[in-house]
Amino acid sequence: MKINNKFLMILISAVLLSSCGAVPTLPPAESTITIPLFTKVPELFKISTEKPALTEEPPVGSPTAEATSMPPTETAAASPTVLVASETPSKTPDPTQPPNTPTSTPTRTPKPTAAATSVPYTLQAMNPYYLSNFVHEDLGCKWLGIAGQIFNSGGQVQTNILIKVGGNISGMPIVEEMTMPLADPDLDQAYGPGGYELTLSTAPADSDSSAWVQLFNLGGDPLSGKIYLKTYDDCAKNLVVMNFIEQ
Repeated sequence: MKINNKFLMILISAVLLSSCGAVPTLPPAESTITIPLFTKVPELFKISTEKPALTEEPPVGSPTAEATSMPPTETAAASPTVLVASETPSKTPDPTQPPNTPTSTPTRTPKPTAAATSVPYTLQAMNPYYLSNFVHEDLGCKWLGIAGQIFNSGGQVQTNILIKVGGNISGMPIVEEMTMPLADPDLDQAYGPGGYELTLSTAPADSDSSAWVQLFNLGGDPLSGKIYLKTYDDCAKNLVVMNFIEQ
């Protein structure tokens, strides 16, 4: 390997000398020539093997920039529209014009109506009350009736008054009437002066508002309203005492 290096050195020197016009002198054959080895090639003779990077042109039609994903735009919900009633501006009154005075509606005067005729008689306080038939002892419990007296506002017994009873007792119709005073003096004494008595049934019976009694004058005009009776199927209550008084 040493010989080869020597030979290479001689060859290089010969080439250099030949270019300069001088003939190199070869060293003796036995002499040893050490040719320094270049461990590093000078940068002057270094040939770059790297290929320059080619600038690639983007293909036609390709986007130059990557699309940026944008978040979807949220559409705000439309808020409800509140309608505000606008007040109509009041008109300023014109001082030169007289004020508008509303026309009053004529009021009709109602025609006077005739006052309702009030009946002058009503039941006396604590009436009616119930007793056993003490007048007709022969009939005993086989009788049911009403009796009493009629007084004016001063407490005086009234006569010449028509008394009627109507309706029914246990489904049996009642048609009874009489004019005071009683013709029988014994009965008159039993119920008091100017007393009256009317028969309702031949036996005591329970009833409520199915029979009534009413007073009239001799001309047929009512002197009281209809007063409805309540009776009992009881021999101790088969006489209904009803006294009337003028209001």
